[in-house]
Amino acid sequence: MDGHGQEHSAQSAPALDGVLGPLLSRASQGDEAAFSRLYDLAAARVFGLVSRVVRDVEQAEHVSGEVFVEVWRTAARYRSGSGALAWILSVAHRRAVAHVRSTRLPLTPSRSREAVTVDTSRDEALGLSYFDAYAVADVAGALGVSVDVAHQRLRAALATLRPGPAAA
Repeated sequence: MDGHGQEHSAQSAPALDGVLGPLLSRASQGDEAAFSRLYDLAAARVFGLVSRVVRDVEQAEHVSGEVFVEVWRTAARYRSGSGALAWILSVAHRRAVAHVRSTRLPLTPSRSREAVTVDTSRDEALGLSYFDAYAVADVAGALGVSVDVAHQRLRAALATLRPGPAAA
């Protein structure tokens, strides 16, 4: 058990999917015992993801609770055969990002366009969009560029993160 009373699952994601998938299906039919077991198995992972996005323990606990309410309400949308844990974590990520976006101040430009190199602006765009959960339009405004340019910089930054052919 962790500090939040949840059971830690040492199972790998594929093994956990084999258990969570049927539990989600049963929960979609109103099976509270199945949902309780699903919660026990997934709560620590959901809380871990949410706390990394929200960065506040109390708020992460609140958002994690909202995640499981949504999972209970929308369990029928889960499609058997797809990754159950990934489905639950995508609900968690969406909820966490929505929470962060709803509770912070608007993003403002922090420096002049002339002082930013292409590499720096790609890194900054990636950080704002993926790690700080700002919408692309907000990133564009902060960097002083159009939404199209912000999209281009994000794609370029992601391309640098993808593993490519090994250098000889």
